[in-house]
Amino acid sequence: MKVIFLTDSLSDLDGVGRYTMRLIAAMQALEPGLEPVILLARKHRPTSKSIPKEWKVEVALPPDYFFYMTRMRFLISRLQSVWRVWQHARGADLIHAIKDYPHNLVGAQAAKLAGIPCVATAHGTYSVQPLLDDRHEARARKTYGAFKAMISVSNYTRRRLVELLAAEDGGAQRGGLDPRNIHVVPNCVDAAHYVAVRDIGHRAWHDVPFTLGIGEVKERKGHHLSLAAFLRVAKDNLDLHHFLVGRLSGDVYEDDLRRMTRDAGMEDRVHFLGNIEEDEKVDLLQRAEVFLHTPVTADDGGFEGFGIVYLESSAAGTVCIGSLDCGAEDAIKDGETGLLVEQTVEAVEVALVKLLADPELRSRMGKAGRSHAGDVTWKMNAERVLAIYKDVLAGETSI
Repeated sequence: MKVIFLTDSLSDLDGVGRYTMRLIAAMQALEPGLEPVILLARKHRPTSKSIPKEWKVEVALPPDYFFYMTRMRFLISRLQSVWRVWQHARGADLIHAIKDYPHNLVGAQAAKLAGIPCVATAHGTYSVQPLLDDRHEARARKTYGAFKAMISVSNYTRRRLVELLAAEDGGAQRGGLDPRNIHVVPNCVDAAHYVAVRDIGHRAWHDVPFTLGIGEVKERKGHHLSLAAFLRVAKDNLDLHHFLVGRLSGDVYEDDLRRMTRDAGMEDRVHFLGNIEEDEKVDLLQRAEVFLHTPVTADDGGFEGFGIVYLESSAAGTVCIGSLDCGAEDAIKDGETGLLVEQTVEAVEVALVKLLADPELRSRMGKAGRSHAGDVTWKMNAERVLAIYKDVLAGETSI
């Protein structure tokens, strides 16, 4: 089976990149005859060193700001990309658009030209936002109606899609997308990867107890909630530090986080690390007292579609705090592997105080998290996705 994959990257530095790598590798383990052709977005992040040499990889898609291009530039980029993808799709069995709209629009149109089906993954924000955008809404609805199946990484993301695609007249679906063809296949984790001790030499976090946040520094990741809660709790925990991992934005949002830290007089206890090596990230996850990641629904409608980092933390044996009303609801077993809280500083503070005050509870939840992470494997995910492929190729869809 030859499958064309459209994705952000094949990088360890972002969730979609890790999703793509793990999923394809797991599917190949089950179906050795699977031949992946992976088409990346322009200016993609560094490709992981773990990518098999036999994978066919090419930069063929528009850059991330494709959504925001002027109408004329959008049209030209779309036509060029459809042509490039179509050239690869001839003779393929299926296109899987892992990157959200409008890159999956390219996949749908190239698939139509090649006479093959297209499946798309909905990760969250970037599948929902187009349906809220005056310029893109109609085109996005038409695009989603062209997919033979959509794979949602969380129940929350699926609910948002179904709500927005439902017409006002009795709940019928506009754009041709049948809810029965939106399948929830939650993200997974290679749990064993987060167990082994890393030999990275001495690091600053080896000398202090700390909480940990991981995620690009932007509003929907909710760092303003987790940092504000930490700054409050740190007043009574004088040796506690907070480390933040993720691409630094260098914008007003990051400036606000740093100002919050300065105003609290804790510049020496809050550490903005930016992007780091994978072994360093695993080491941090293993050593953290609490993994603190509290996404919010941003002003632009953005939200956390799932949050693989929660499962990575659980696999490392570290308890999590996450937010309600986002994909974290699928990643954290509330009260077992961590705590789910409202999207407020006060709620995050209460949860953090509770966990820091009870080492036994942290240990118990950490062990439960490790067990949970071990149960949700990429093999399971791959089995579900391959089953969807086979149904689509057999014509067994509701559309």
